Amino acid sequence: MPPTCSTHGTIWALFGHRLAIESPEGRVLVDLGPEGARALALTGATLTPGDAIAVTGERKPSEIKAIAITAPDGTRHAIARPRPEDGDAGQADPTVAFAALRKAGFQVEGEARRRPKHFEIRARKDGGYVEAHVTFAGVIRKTKALSGAAAPTG
Repeated sequence: MPPTCSTHGTIWALFGHRLAIESPEGRVLVDLGPEGARALALTGATLTPGDAIAVTGERKPSEIKAIAITAPDGTRHAIARPRPEDGDAGQADPTVAFAALRKAGFQVEGEARRRPKHFEIRARKDGGYVEAHVTFAGVIRKTKALSGAAAPTG
């Protein structure tokens, strides 16, 4: 694994799954990745310009690829960065996917359907049913609302 770096600063701009901070080293672009941004949002953490944060990640020439972020309230959030090996059959354990969904507040409904790089799992949250796509590393890639789903199907 490449060496990591850490910095801290104040958010001055948000760009989708990236944010820019004013740090002691100057302005730094931080990439959470689409999956990382979604996972962070599912924890209920919100980031806005003016927030003071700390970031740990892999330094690239133009940005830091975040692997952890400390929110303004002091809570440290791991940012999952799926790697190509996340699709390896040897790492396909549905209990990891179930745990990720439960941690995000979902109630798992039914079995996991294995796909080449993720599981598809029917889950429920806030009274609605979704089909969740969860990588073998436990990253919730997306959720798709299931219309008209009032009760679990076999």
